[in-house]
Amino acid sequence: MPRLLYVELGVTMFMKTRPTTMRHERLIRFSFVCLVMLGTACGGGEPVTPIDTALVAETPIAIPSFRILFQSDRDGGFEVYMMDANGANQTNLTNNAVNRYNDRHPTGSPDGSAIAFRSDRDGSPDVWVMQVDGMNQRNLTNHPATDLDAAWSPDGSQIVFDSDRDGNMELYVMNADGSEPRRLTMNDALDSHPYWSPDGNRIAFHSDRSGQMDIYVVHADGDGSDATRLTDNPGNDQFPSWSPDGTQIAFDSDRDGLSSVYVMSVDGTNQVALTDPGQVDGVPSWSPDGSQLVFRSQRDGNEEIYVMNADGSGEIRLTDNDAADGNPRWSPSIAR
Repeated sequence: MPRLLYVELGVTMFMKTRPTTMRHERLIRFSFVCLVMLGTACGGGEPVTPIDTALVAETPIAIPSFRILFQSDRDGGFEVYMMDANGANQTNLTNNAVNRYNDRHPTGSPDGSAIAFRSDRDGSPDVWVMQVDGMNQRNLTNHPATDLDAAWSPDGSQIVFDSDRDGNMELYVMNADGSEPRRLTMNDALDSHPYWSPDGNRIAFHSDRSGQMDIYVVHADGDGSDATRLTDNPGNDQFPSWSPDGTQIAFDSDRDGLSSVYVMSVDGTNQVALTDPGQVDGVPSWSPDGSQLVFRSQRDGNEEIYVMNADGSGEIRLTDNDAADGNPRWSPSIAR
């Protein structure tokens, strides 16, 4: 058998045993090349053939080198955690378990320097922000009402969130420092879980104004009167996440039973299920390069975090413990 075929077989078998990165795969492939050549030189047999540099540089699908934010109650109350895209280096950033506070729904700023999250440590749920290393945690909304589900504008200058400060859950937009909050939607329904479009012009959210949860979009600089309904199904469609290229929206839906992860075009057409019904999958988030989706699932008995390719293939479990790990959000270029 040709020596380079041994290399390919060895690398393929090794790669199936664990997730890895593009950089690691190149090192693994080069190591196998060296081992095969050394065996040939020491044991005779076929002549040593030159290394195929194109083969060494070949890179199948690899997990991007971004990081993932999520919430977990593994240390008592819910805390904000960060981990590598392959599930390694899971780190508690808020460290408030001793006080039994609930820190949830983290989302990274576009430049990777800050994290917004929800916390009830001051009595009522508010939108908080901290540095990416967990330092300098501060309350942005500081309001007696319930403020939840923050999301950054693409340029990092504003944050959209939902609040019941005017009687029911509506969308609000404020500057990134918490100043000048303004109400974006106005109706008697629940409007929640906003997500900014990559071009900054629109905000996707879910609302029960039609009787069940559906996905809507609204212009970010408007008065909310132009809200457009994208989904119309007997089930609940919720937790929208805009793809980085602006062409698709991922969401979860229980239209076929228990919730599954779906994607659709931004006009609401081409709605396709990516995960199987019956697994309680949801709250998807796109990787910054658009190649993968991270989501939470209860398929193994408790809530854990999984990642898959954007077409639904290659599912990998990232967390594995008895706690509830959920609400994952991919974060761009976070440096430790």
